[in-house]
Amino acid sequence: MSNLFIFSNDLRLDDNAALYQSSLSKKGLTTAFIFNPKKWEDHNDSPLKIKFQLNHLKEIRDELIKKNINFKIIYANGIEDEPEKILELTKKLGITSVFINKDYGFNERKKDDSLKLLLDKKNIKFNLFDSSILNPELIKTGSGNYFKVFTPYSKVFRSLLTSKDLDIVPEPLLQDSNVSENDLIPEYELEDNYFLKSIEDYKVGTDKVNKIFENFLHEKVEDYKNLRDFPYLDSTSKLSPYLTSGMISAKNCLKELLQKFEDTPGTGQYSWMNEILWREFYKYIIFHFPKVSKGKSFSEKYDEMIWRDDEHDFKRWCEGKTGIPIIDAAMTQLNQTGWMHNRLRMVVAMFLSKNLLIDWRLGEAYFMKRLIDGDHASNNGGWQWSASTGVDAAPYFRIFNPITQSEKFDKDGQFIKKFLPNLEMIPEKLIHNPSKELRLENNYPDMIVDLKESRKRALDAFSSI
Repeated sequence: MSNLFIFSNDLRLDDNAALYQSSLSKKGLTTAFIFNPKKWEDHNDSPLKIKFQLNHLKEIRDELIKKNINFKIIYANGIEDEPEKILELTKKLGITSVFINKDYGFNERKKDDSLKLLLDKKNIKFNLFDSSILNPELIKTGSGNYFKVFTPYSKVFRSLLTSKDLDIVPEPLLQDSNVSENDLIPEYELEDNYFLKSIEDYKVGTDKVNKIFENFLHEKVEDYKNLRDFPYLDSTSKLSPYLTSGMISAKNCLKELLQKFEDTPGTGQYSWMNEILWREFYKYIIFHFPKVSKGKSFSEKYDEMIWRDDEHDFKRWCEGKTGIPIIDAAMTQLNQTGWMHNRLRMVVAMFLSKNLLIDWRLGEAYFMKRLIDGDHASNNGGWQWSASTGVDAAPYFRIFNPITQSEKFDKDGQFIKKFLPNLEMIPEKLIHNPSKELRLENNYPDMIVDLKESRKRALDAFSSI
């Protein structure tokens, strides 16, 4: 008897239900990771995110080998190719049971269904484990429907959550012996010079990842609610890349948070727990409403929206050349580091979808191509929120003024000056919207749109739907 566990967005040893269960027989366990560049390209996964995962996987591989757990690489060409490639490995190794943690994306669920059919035909047992903190089937409204609004969802989530739900699954058991040779992690070269530099900033390995969380928990979380919106401060957890790839368990984060603090509204810890629940909520949405995984607006009427097809304006937005300093600094942060402060994600997304009236799906895809923490559910949810097309979205008439946002959350222009050093000599009071003369002196472009006129254009377009 030999078992196979397949990694996905669960690149950790602890609190990994499928991995632990696959180790219980102790008679031989092989783990595998699917190297699938076509799928990554199809899903717009950032090369930085893939490199980050592979770097971490090297550490995980070494930890597995110490437990006599084998490691293999499965090469596939697109997500639809994965079931056959997995089946080939089961034949080669004499696998009798396959273990996987559930992924809630539409294509991933189709892939798991196809894999089960193939394995059933070969009398190979398929074991699928829930990867959410609470099973999304259990969280319902009083009338038995699924939630479409976050606040009541979060209240029910909190009411259902018990200490048993936060039990942490142990690491896989030591196996009696190795059953085959181990594969090396394939090379994956980054071509983007900014990514080549920024990948060094992201630590990998179980101990280092856990330390990042512990530092946040003990040093920052209590001030999180009051400081989280200021992009020039190092006040957020910076855990999103690790949560997205499953290098740390969201369940474990909640367990440690609630062991140390009371879940009291108005506190930093309550606010940060809400961010974890937003991640769970967006997974819940793509599970129960899979249309949002297929490029559809959650609010279907907005599929009729006529967006501006302006490649030049979109390019300026992507490159951070809109002439609005906070927008350009945020996009430069994204392009150079593969990460963007959450407040600024809302600001730039709303600017693209409202002031420029460009299809939010283009922005969603561009974010995924750059973000090291690109999570399909959260990214889609965030973009549809900003574009007023999604679940529990901002009303269409809510349009952030980026200059006002800049003055409020980057008052002295510290963030702007960090990412737009050509503006660092502009006085603080003028940096949020430099004059024509200052723009010429500092080689900075004119504003891409008039904010008042573009706001009116957006209101007219959305109200006509």
